Amino acid sequence: MKNVLGIKDVYIFQNEDTDHGFHVRMFPRFDRMEQFGRKVESIRPIMNYAKQNMMNQSNISQMRKYVEKMILFRNQKK
Repeated sequence: MKNVLGIKDVYIFQNEDTDHGFHVRMFPRFDRMEQFGRKVESIRPIMNYAKQNMMNQSNISQMRKYVEKMILFRNQKK
């Protein structure tokens, strides 16, 4: 993510208590998240803030572009 999107830090979580039994989540840290702190406990407030303030078509489109860039990068590495 650093080479493709400029994201330096990513938290990776493994959940085994989901309906599907196993789930891996990748949570990139953007500079704008610093106001919430850097501890793992900051993730829930960040997610709540994003749901309340950032769920719009523009941000969703940007996220999809990020995903496409990461997929292209992964496919080039194969």
